[in-house]
This record gives sequence, C-alpha cells and structure tokens, in this order.
Amino acid sequence: MTVNAAEALTKRPPKVDHCDTCGSPMIWTPVLRCAHCGKDMPLRAYSYEIGPGRFVAECIDLDLLSQGNTKEEAIGRLQEAMFGYLEAAFNGKSVRGLVLRPSPISHRLRYHFHMLKRSALGLFNKRKHGRHFLAPSRSTTERLCHG
Repeated sequence: MTVNAAEALTKRPPKVDHCDTCGSPMIWTPVLRCAHCGKDMPLRAYSYEIGPGRFVAECIDLDLLSQGNTKEEAIGRLQEAMFGYLEAAFNGKSVRGLVLRPSPISHRLRYHFHMLKRSALGLFNKRKHGRHFLAPSRSTTERLCHG
C-alpha cells in the first residue's frame, strides 16, 4: 500500500488523552491514506495489563509494542513509537516493506480477542460510546481510540 506521507505526519500527539465518558486512556493513532485509491486506513492499536503495575500498548499494523508501569505510560510510549517510526520510514526513498508491517499472527489474534471482549462487555455497560472517535480539534490524519 502506498500512502501519502504528508497527510500521515502532520502532528505528533502531545499527550495521552482520556475519554470524556468513562475516563479511560485513549490512543492517538495515525490514519494512512492510500495514494492510489484514497482509502483511509487507521492503524489498529490497543493496550492491556500483563501483571501488577505492568502494561503493554501495541500497534498490530506496524508491529510496535511498548511497556510502562501505567497504562498512560505504555500508551504514550507507543504513540511516540508509531509517529516516530512513520516519520523515519517516510523520510527514506521507499516505504516498501516498512509500511505496513503486520505483527505476528498471535499478536493479531490477541488484538481481535481483546476487541471482541471489549464489545461484549460494552453491551452491559451503562455508558454507551463507540470505540473510535475523531478528535474535533485534530486533522483527519489521526484517530483516537480506547486503549
């Protein structure tokens, strides 16, 4: 997939934002646009706890993973890694093999299980809201999603 680098790298997220409804940390993810067909592709990212005080945030479309002592720390590190990786990839002559580079199948299966579990739990949650939000003050080259 060929992407428009200028649209993908307009800004870096300054900090980890939180959902206005439930207060959970949100992940700013780049949205890549195909230079051939114009289709937008938001990168898929999520976070999870691996032990007491140990959190992981992962982008399965770039095979990037970060860790932190808090969910916010892991998400902040992943945001920097995603935007930094894309910036470095697009500064070169060719992005072939660099964008997109999917994570191993076990990581992608964990992502889909996590999203399925989140959707199922959302059916019983009193506070209803979608998984993805477009930030009103940002360009459409970034998307906000629950971690």
